[in-house]
Amino acid sequence: MTKPVLRTLVLVALAGWVAAAPSVRAGQPRTTVRKFTLVSVQFGDTRMWLPGTIVVHQGDKVELTLKNEIPGEKNEHGFSLPAYGITEIVRHGDLKTVEFVASKPGIFNYFCQLDSAHVGGQLVVEPNR
Repeated sequence: MTKPVLRTLVLVALAGWVAAAPSVRAGQPRTTVRKFTLVSVQFGDTRMWLPGTIVVHQGDKVELTLKNEIPGEKNEHGFSLPAYGITEIVRHGDLKTVEFVASKPGIFNYFCQLDSAHVGGQLVVEPNR
C-alpha cells in the first residue's frame, strides 16, 4: 500500500471515530449515572438504611433502588431525602427506584419519615472543581 493511500485510510478512520464520539460542549462536564441499592434492615430493635453514606459528584444522575428487608407485621419503611424532594414508602419485598440529579453540593440526610427512631444516613455531594 502506498503512503498516500494509507494516510487517507487513517484519516477516514479517525474522522469516523471523531464523528461517533459523544459530543460534549466546552465547559460542560459529562453526566455520570451513579446507581445504588439501599436496603432497609433491622438489628435488634434498630432499623436503618444501608449503606449509611452515599458519595456522588455534583451533576451526577443518581439512581437509588430502595429495598425493604425488615420482617414483621408492619411491613412498610419510609425513605425521605428532603433536600431533593424525595419521600417514599417501601413495602417489604417490593423495590422502588428514585432518580434525581445531584445538583447542589453538600451533605444531605436521608431517613425514615414514618419513625424518627430509625437510624438515617447521608448523601454526600462533592462539588465540581
